[in-house]
Amino acid sequence: MSKTSHLKSLFLLVLAIIFGNKAFAQLEEVGNMIAAGEQDAKLLLQPYIAPAINGFGAAQAGGWYNTAEPHKLGGFDITFTANVAMAPKKYSTFLINNNELSFLKLQDPSLNETQTVVGENIDGPQLVYHVMDNNNNVVYTQNAFRMPEGLNVRYVPSPMIQAGIGLIKGTEVMVRYMPNIKLEGNELGLWGIGGKHDIKQWIPGLKKLPLLKVSVMYGYTKLHTLIVLNVTPENINAESLPEEQANNNWEDQYMKLWVKSHTANLLIGADLKVVSFYGGIGFASSKTNLKMEGDFPYVGLDATYQPVVKTVTDPIDMEIENKDGSFTKPRLNLGVRFKLAIVTLHFDYSWANYSVFTAGLGFSYR
Repeated sequence: MSKTSHLKSLFLLVLAIIFGNKAFAQLEEVGNMIAAGEQDAKLLLQPYIAPAINGFGAAQAGGWYNTAEPHKLGGFDITFTANVAMAPKKYSTFLINNNELSFLKLQDPSLNETQTVVGENIDGPQLVYHVMDNNNNVVYTQNAFRMPEGLNVRYVPSPMIQAGIGLIKGTEVMVRYMPNIKLEGNELGLWGIGGKHDIKQWIPGLKKLPLLKVSVMYGYTKLHTLIVLNVTPENINAESLPEEQANNNWEDQYMKLWVKSHTANLLIGADLKVVSFYGGIGFASSKTNLKMEGDFPYVGLDATYQPVVKTVTDPIDMEIENKDGSFTKPRLNLGVRFKLAIVTLHFDYSWANYSVFTAGLGFSYR
């Protein structure tokens, strides 16, 4: 695979569309949902893509700690972390409500189950145009597109580099970063900041226990991405229709995402000479802003009620939210870290709606 293909695949990690040409084609199919305008596109796009985006948000919340003890003053670490979230199987499919659709309809209303992006490699149901005039007469019906299949991959990765430095009074500041990567108009970047504080020192009795470590932590991560799309009338089976806006080359189409995740946890651990055990209890939440910007084609009617290819500008602007953990059902984490001189290796697992496995390799001093 060429360098270009690898970097394109990296952009698609944001959507949990994992590696390769098939993944890139899947993204183009997401753009095809604009076929009948903004309203129907939102009804189809959000449930299709949300499991991957929420999984990515959950993965971003992982890997913030590999011990419950903050660094001492001047201590530091640099760690490469790989987090992998798993989308629950129940999010592999969703049901299309034919009655909620306006300008698209299911060809067979009884076949309304379709795959999400993390679902199986099964073609979704056929959607047809259902364009009506002012008298509610159907004046144009034609195959539009099939709902895209899934990638049969429910694992959503999020690699990153993180560093921490110890300050006074058992406080540690942590940062994580992925430099902006740009290629062929695409762009991807990530940064985050967090903190950890030793609360054992403030609890009488606990501070006399030498092995036990107790602290609290908070972390915030933000990812931004810009992905070039190319949706034309041919993609939405409308190449035979006249275009209302002549000479539109359908360029400068983009999908933009901003994924923001927060996590806060109470940490408890025990540090031995070579091995440390740690656990956390808390919550993780993410919010994604998804936009499609540019001119996109869709099928509508002209002034004489004839079907034409119309243009919609900046058709999608939506939020997708997810939360793992609450007071009644918190997010739980258990892990182990091995340390040889300044080299560390750690593994942990977080139990939540979107569970996360984390592995990391780093260098730590004090």
